Amino acid sequence: MSLQVGFSTHSKDLQNAYDQVINSSSPVNWLIYTYDKGTNDLKVQATGEDGLEELSEEFIDGRIQYALARVTDPNTELPKLVFIAWCGTGVPESRKGLFNSHLNDVSKYFKSFHLQINARNEGDVDPDAIMKRVSESSGANYSFHKESRRMEPAITPVGSVYKRTEIPDIATMQRQTMKSEPAPAPVSSVHQPVRTTPGKLASKWGQDQDDQSKADQVRADRERAEKEAQERDQAMAAEREQRAREDAAKLEERQRAQQEAADNQRLRQQEQDRQRQEDESKRQQQEDLQRQQEEEALQRQQEEEALQQQQEEEAERQRLEEEESARQHQAEQDRLAGEEAEKARQQQEEEERQREEQAQLEAELAASAQHAAQTAGHAADEAVEHQQGDSVSAVVLFGYDAAEDNEMSMAEGEVIHNIEQLDEGWWSGVSEDGTRSGLFPSNYVQLLETTPEAQEPVQEEAHAEPEPEPAAAEAAGPSAVALYDYDAGEDNEISFKENEVIRDIQFVSDDWWSGLAPDGTAVGLFPANYVELQQ
Repeated sequence: MSLQVGFSTHSKDLQNAYDQVINSSSPVNWLIYTYDKGTNDLKVQATGEDGLEELSEEFIDGRIQYALARVTDPNTELPKLVFIAWCGTGVPESRKGLFNSHLNDVSKYFKSFHLQINARNEGDVDPDAIMKRVSESSGANYSFHKESRRMEPAITPVGSVYKRTEIPDIATMQRQTMKSEPAPAPVSSVHQPVRTTPGKLASKWGQDQDDQSKADQVRADRERAEKEAQERDQAMAAEREQRAREDAAKLEERQRAQQEAADNQRLRQQEQDRQRQEDESKRQQQEDLQRQQEEEALQRQQEEEALQQQQEEEAERQRLEEEESARQHQAEQDRLAGEEAEKARQQQEEEERQREEQAQLEAELAASAQHAAQTAGHAADEAVEHQQGDSVSAVVLFGYDAAEDNEMSMAEGEVIHNIEQLDEGWWSGVSEDGTRSGLFPSNYVQLLETTPEAQEPVQEEAHAEPEPEPAAAEAAGPSAVALYDYDAGEDNEISFKENEVIRDIQFVSDDWWSGLAPDGTAVGLFPANYVELQQ
């Protein structure tokens, strides 16, 4: 809020009230301005037609108010403008600090007035006190407006020939009428009778007539002198009245000039107000345009920031998705690594178990060596009879129960035929009755050695009537064709190339199967999604 007093907000009402008060023909003879609530803009509080008595009731102790009243000067009977600046005792100190600066602006707004009164209490705005100050401020107290018109004597015609009027010497005339008396003699301390000097006898009536004529002459001269003095007084009064009329005319002319100057000033002020309003309107339009441009720029900035934020959020979302995908991938890798570690641990435990079992088997081997030697001869004979071609056979030293689907169970003393030595720990073969085939631990059997004499008939028979390979394949499990190359990562896995055939497949789990390698040298695990089963 501006600290300057404002006239533009209610300028029309302020000017109308002011024009009515300064117009002597208007019934409105006073106005009072006050501040609009919460601002420094002036507004018209009230106007009236009943003079100072009515105006004095409008002043409020807690306000700053400005009043202009038109009164009649009791000395000159002319209208006078009185400007009253009221700052009540109840006005806050913060507002009192603005009173002096605002007072200068308001006094300039009223342009011209005859008397200014700075009021603080009701005594300062008392109508009698105000009129007394108006009377004192009007200068000389001319009384000709109050005197009743006196009767003037008729003016005698003036002759065409100048006649000098002799002014009588009143003092000389009075001295001539007075009798000369001698100075009184000294008075002695002794009484002496007074003796008068006898005078000349004269006629009593003659002396009286002389005295009477002299008195009449003195009276006539006195009346003539009084008349002349009265005429001089009348002439001086007429001159004073003429001067008063001239002064009144000059005052009226001066007031008329002041009124014209005030009107011109008012017109200039109106023009200035109009120009100020136009400037204010232009400034407001410029401010509105600037504010609109700033709002548009702010809106564009907000849209750009929103777009940038959206892009940042999208980038952040993609980054989070990538991180989540990376975490999932890492979790999958960790899971696979954990599974591999678990498999390695299980394999290590299995190897440990096998070593323990091997130690136990070695201990039991010594106990059953004799029994194995006894049955070896009989088993050798049976092996020669049952051998087909040059296959390897072995006798079972200890009974074994299959733990997996791709393994086979064995009974102690049983002969296993068609043995394939897949690795050091596990072999593959066919049971003696031909109903079972699969993997078995190599340390549970002992290979049988056959003499060349016993093998020759068998070999000749084998050359004569060879067993077809499909028959062995029919006895084995299902087969599959490799879709991709695979290199074994563990000792219990097999390697193969694309389009090679894996036989005797055992479905160990959904992801890993067991089968015979394409070269037939090993049986082991491989990933199921690397092969396609053959129908």
